[in-house]
Formats: sequence, C-alpha cells, structure tokens
Amino acid sequence: MFQITLDELAKVVEGQILPGPLAGDQMITGISIDSRNISQGNLFVAIPGDRFDGHQFTQEAVAKGAQTAVIAGDKRETAVGEVLSKAAVVLVEDTKKALRKLASWYKRKFDIPTVVVTGTNGKTTTKDMIAEVLSSRYRVQKSPQSYNNLVGVPLTLFQLNSRSEALVLELGMSSPNEIGILTKIANPDVGVITNIGPAHLESMGSVERIARAKFELPENMSPPGTLILNADDPILARRIRQKKQDERTISFGIESQADFAADRIGLNGDGHINFRVNKDLSINLRLLGTHNVYNALAAFAVGRLKEVDPQKIKQSLEKYEPSYLRMELVRIGNIRVINDSYNANPISMEKALDTLKSIRTSGRKVAVLGDMLELGENASEFHLEVGSKVAQSGVDFLIVVGALARFIGAGAREAGMSSDQVLTFDRNEQVSLYLLQHLRDGDLLLVKGSRKMKTEEVVLSLKAHYARQN
Repeated sequence: MFQITLDELAKVVEGQILPGPLAGDQMITGISIDSRNISQGNLFVAIPGDRFDGHQFTQEAVAKGAQTAVIAGDKRETAVGEVLSKAAVVLVEDTKKALRKLASWYKRKFDIPTVVVTGTNGKTTTKDMIAEVLSSRYRVQKSPQSYNNLVGVPLTLFQLNSRSEALVLELGMSSPNEIGILTKIANPDVGVITNIGPAHLESMGSVERIARAKFELPENMSPPGTLILNADDPILARRIRQKKQDERTISFGIESQADFAADRIGLNGDGHINFRVNKDLSINLRLLGTHNVYNALAAFAVGRLKEVDPQKIKQSLEKYEPSYLRMELVRIGNIRVINDSYNANPISMEKALDTLKSIRTSGRKVAVLGDMLELGENASEFHLEVGSKVAQSGVDFLIVVGALARFIGAGAREAGMSSDQVLTFDRNEQVSLYLLQHLRDGDLLLVKGSRKMKTEEVVLSLKAHYARQN
C-alpha cells in the first residue's frame, strides 16, 4: 500500500509545504486523483484534464477525508480557507510530473519482474496474454483496460502491494518522449515491441518518427534488460540485426527465423487460430486472426524468459479470451459478427480484413468500416488503400460510415467493387437500420473503426433487436 510521510512527499515531488495542521512526520496512506474515490488519510493529487481540472475538486476531496493535497503553484488559491485548515498542502510546478515522480519512487520499492509492452498494434492483447501466462507462476499486477499513458501508468504502479510478484504494463504514446518517460518510471527488466506502423501520424508525422519513439523503450531501460521483438516487422528486424553489443534480444515471428517461431497455422470451424511453437508445442487459441499468433508468441517468449513451464504457458494461452471490442466473435441470432470496434489504423484494418476473408460462412461477408483517425495529412490516401484491400478480400458488401470512410468506399469501387456493393452512411444508426432490414441467416459481419467512431453501437443495436425478437 502506498505510504509516505509529509516531509518525504515534499522531497520526492520537489514541492513546498504550506503551513497547516499536519506535522512533517505524519504518515499519508493511499493516493487518488479522483475526489469520488477518496478514503480517510489519502493523498489527493489535483490533475488538470481535457474536461475537468482536479483543482476544482480539492475541497471535495478534503471533505471526504484526504489529509494532504498536491496542487500546482499557480492554483494556490485553491488551498486557502477550508482546505488548508483541514489538510496539508504541497505546492508543485506541475502536478502531472509530481504524480510521475511519486510513481517512480514507489515502484522502486518493489524488486519484482516488470514487463512493459508497446507497439502500433496488439499492445493490450499482448499485455493481457503475458499477464495470463505469468499468473500461472506469479501474483501479477497489470495495467487495467488501457491505462497506458502519463497518468494511467502511474496509477497502475500505485496498485502494487506486498503481495505483488510481477508487473505487466502497456505503454502508449501520442507524441515523442512519452515512452521514454514511462520506461524510466516503470523501470522494466523486459521490454516487448509488437510492431511498428502508421498511427498517431497527426502528432508523430512519419513512421520513422514513430519507430524512434518506440525505441525510447530500450534506450531508457536499466541494464541488464531484455528486448523481445517481432522478427517479421522490417524495422524491428533491422533493430535485431543492429543490436548493441551489451543488449539482450529475443525474437519471435512466423516468416523469419526467430527464437520463438510459429508454423502449422490453421483455423478451426469458428475461425479461431491454432499453431505450433518451435516445431514442438501445439496451441489452440480462442482468438481470431493470424496477427494473434504474434501476440501469443511474444507472451510465450516472456513466459519462458521468466521460467514458466511450456505446458503452463500453453494452458494459459488456450484459456485466454479476447478483450472487449477486440476481435470478438459474437453470435447474434443466425449471424456472426467480428466486433473489432476498439480502434483502427491501416495495419489493423488489413489484419481484420484478412481474418474476415479466412473464416468460412454459409452466408455473405459484410464489412462495416468507420473512419481511421489521427492519420495526418495523408489520411485520405490511407483510406483509399484500405478500400482497395476490401475489394481484394472477397467481401460481398462494404458499408462505410463517416467522412473519411467515404474514401474507403471510393477505393473499393476503384479496385473493382460495383456501386451496388458499396453503401455510404453518415451515422451508426443508419447503418444499424439498414442491416436490420437486409441481413440474412448465415451472414458474417466485420465491424471496425477508430474509438471515436463508436462502431460498437451497430453491434449493440443488432443485439438489442435480436433480444426483442426472442
């Protein structure tokens, strides 16, 4: 459990204690950035956000039992009056940086295996698979949902306690230096990079810059550490060949020679993937898509590195279920839906279309695709390319929703799909209404778009309609 004295707190965050009711040796227990989740004796760190500023809730946090608050110096008026009469206040220049300093200080109290995962696609699934594998031997703390940013990672670290035996974190980014900062905070001994491709181009500019940002992970790991890299990714393969002399690298892949390689890749009747590791151990996943073989191989590599028995790894991977909105195979009446609505970029779109193509069905194959966001000035070209791939994937009908997704439709028509096969809508409700009127028994749908497009609303509408009918 997080504990710190007031004096030590001020030292760690490099802050100024305002005169108040607490002595310097007073112990503070627990930490929160949400005034709704405060317990007696907690530390409240006021974090400014896109929608709300935590400083506005400092008084509420103190009223609920917070005995100390960390606030920004330019918001010190927040500390006057009732707050300062009931709780200690520490002023800092930047409360987000203070939160990270505290997380780094707290993490170093735990000498436990720490694995961090980053990459353009597959981060969350790989992180969850690794946690599943390590849980067969250790008590594992992992990032909840996608707590993968400059606030989410510190909050995950604060969940560590005396029972924690291993930690698995996801590291995301939207701009340079974030992964480097997060790596220093987490202080991992294992770093996994799943792949590198176009995403967040609005802020990153190019795939080359994205690669440099991902490589902030190894550059900020404390030696000795181990990198686990995808040998089939061209940029990561080059990194494997050009690794530093004192750098330990483990590779995984399907097409290339690798330390952990998959062959005999196949599908069962539901389209779930199976494969063999190093020509030895067969694994049957409850997941769709060849891309999940890569995620499983990364988890297998981490498991063996941490001395988990191969049979235990196999059992862990075979019981792993897909995360919400990530390549979920959903049965709704007599149709099936691949619900991959969590997010979308050009690579993940291609992989999802490959999966749709690979699954046998008695009916038609329909792709419902929304906008791919944050792709920068070349966004329309990326959407046109996806449309071309739709035309090559054997899809019977393409439904696009959103302003950018119109270019997917245009690309599909340019690549040979007829206008009758391509439908364009502005809103998810329109898509749902059309599908409810035209779906047939045996049809297979792929539903995918960027997070802000909320394409899962289409799936929820279909579920609700079927529930009413039954």
